[in-house]
Amino acid sequence: MARFKDLAKLFQPDSVAIIGASGNLESISGRPLKLLGRFGYGGRIYPVNPKYQQIDGLACYPDLNSLPEVPDVVLVGVRAEIVPEILGRCARLGVPYAIIFSSGFAESEDYEGQKKLMEAVRNGPTRVLGPNCQGLVNFVSGVPLSFSASLDTDRRPEGHVAYISQSGAFGFASFAMAAEMGVGFRYVVTTGNQVDLDVVDFGEAMVEDPEVRLLVMYLEGIKDGARLTDLLKSAKKRDLPVAVLKAGGSPIGVEAAKSHTAALAGDRKVWEAVLKQYGAIEIDDVEDIIDLGSVFGALPRAKGKRLGILTTSGGAGIIMADQAWEKGLEIPELPKTVREKIEKFIPTFGSTRNPVDLTAQVINEPEGFSECVKNVMESPMIDMTVVIISMITGDSGQKLVDDLIKLFSSAKKPLAVCWLIDGEHGGAFLSRLKDAGIPVFQSPKRCAKALSCLAGRGKQAVDEGECTPGMIAKDPVLDLLPLTPTEYDAKRLLAEYGVTVTRERLCGSLAEALAAAEEIGYPVALKVMSPDIIHKTEAGIVSLNLNSEEELRNAYGRLLERAEKAVPGAVIQGVLIQEMASGGVEFMIGVNRDPLFGPVVVAGLGGIYVEILQDLAMRHAPIDRETALAMLRELKGYAILDGARGRPRLDVDALADTLVKISVLACNEKNLQELDVNPIFVFEQGKGVKAVDAVVVRREAK
Repeated sequence: MARFKDLAKLFQPDSVAIIGASGNLESISGRPLKLLGRFGYGGRIYPVNPKYQQIDGLACYPDLNSLPEVPDVVLVGVRAEIVPEILGRCARLGVPYAIIFSSGFAESEDYEGQKKLMEAVRNGPTRVLGPNCQGLVNFVSGVPLSFSASLDTDRRPEGHVAYISQSGAFGFASFAMAAEMGVGFRYVVTTGNQVDLDVVDFGEAMVEDPEVRLLVMYLEGIKDGARLTDLLKSAKKRDLPVAVLKAGGSPIGVEAAKSHTAALAGDRKVWEAVLKQYGAIEIDDVEDIIDLGSVFGALPRAKGKRLGILTTSGGAGIIMADQAWEKGLEIPELPKTVREKIEKFIPTFGSTRNPVDLTAQVINEPEGFSECVKNVMESPMIDMTVVIISMITGDSGQKLVDDLIKLFSSAKKPLAVCWLIDGEHGGAFLSRLKDAGIPVFQSPKRCAKALSCLAGRGKQAVDEGECTPGMIAKDPVLDLLPLTPTEYDAKRLLAEYGVTVTRERLCGSLAEALAAAEEIGYPVALKVMSPDIIHKTEAGIVSLNLNSEEELRNAYGRLLERAEKAVPGAVIQGVLIQEMASGGVEFMIGVNRDPLFGPVVVAGLGGIYVEILQDLAMRHAPIDRETALAMLRELKGYAILDGARGRPRLDVDALADTLVKISVLACNEKNLQELDVNPIFVFEQGKGVKAVDAVVVRREAK
């Protein structure tokens, strides 16, 4: 784990060396020097380039060995082929940190350069950021270790947002757009190809800074899913919101992400499930970075989801209410006492309800605006407030800005502004509000989405539980089963973990099959078990609802013939005589081992409905009972389990317990790749569940 104190000299170095420094301060190798000066960096700066005696008034040194001290950070922006040699020198001198701007490594088709870098870094004292990155900025201490042109401006509001991006260009471009909109940043870090330090290292450090109120991460891929989930758990314990923009969801995007970061991108649905499960806010555009940065970086956290809306346009107020409701917020009616206080400021053609329609009358009578907003904000029925202003300009607009800044400075609850105005008429107003730290929007939809996240809707609505290590204490069973398990073997595995399966017997002869049917009781199912035939129904080697000895005799030989015809020479393990389950609803529970995050468990209506409805809930395993119940409740088909239209409620508790058991199985059986329990019958409340069919797939040997 990367502790913030471990990276202290990287974020706040006493000395910085710039390898290949250029006298052209507008070039990539000259900008770091220019930016250090522009930010007022107070440490010692050492340009290194044998071509110069001095650069920008600073003595320039021919090489690292010539420096008067070992620098805390070395910035490297030279040709890719000489970077490993420079890193070797850094290691021999004991340089703590190096930031490599140079490209031409893992993002290129030739990985040899990346391998050489890894060799140079391995076991050495120098920690490396990059290569192919644009460095980092510590805005708190005024330390820009970057060449990004986005920093060459006076508009860089300091704030509480930490932003970590695997892409240097996207990271600093989106930072610049957000800063222009008033978002205040504390740190920006770009990690590039991550030969050493990665996004999770910096995320772990950011979580330890109590002044960080929002952590934003742009990810193309990671190499260790467990480290990311541990980071999200740590952030959740600190109640630090983490917004993740995960690129690489499309087939083309996945391949690009692999080549760009040399990391596995992971399955999109698994990513969505993991981020949701561990409380992250999934975002998908630069707009989300701007909007979430605005509200989380500037506002106190909302204690609930009740939104107060005041508007100068009735139509805009209705649109905001619609959008807020759609995002899960509540629009409560204001108490009578509040309405009585504000009605004297509102014309008869306005409204004191929520949304409060102030009307455009505030242009002529702006005196009551502040009182209306104040009374709505202070209402115990309101957790946060948004003020919508239409095309109000001139002195009236200036007065509204003055009042909003004053209200915001003393607000104990979140206050946001949605001003529907063009740049020509309202640019100055919007700039003043942003400079005051007020979240400003020009889209009701974006405003509602950001406020819903502030209210906690970006996290799980139910604070799901977490499995403890004690839940996984059983010796693995799969290794004791045949190399290619059949349905019979799969259900033996389930039974070992306490999952109820159908009564059944594996038989090696007709006589054994007849005896088993008598013992189990007709009707029975007959299935041929062969490791060479996974899809039994398609091969025609399943016969259901056999009601007598005669029917069983007729089916026995016929199914064995079909097995031989379907796969000539197939190994026959035996025939399975199985009780016929009936009277329940078909459900399915599946397991898949993701290459990044490990086992994930999936649940949904079973049988043919799995492919048709695609109504599935997914979680990273293991899960506890509370999480299992949350999975079931989020299914569109949950009403069927809960007793829709007068039907009896099914045994949801037993189904949730089975989900937990299978999730534990998934974690405990390290050689399990896939498990498909379909169908598993769910019976009426109190009568439990029963697994009818199952398929197990082992992991490929590595």
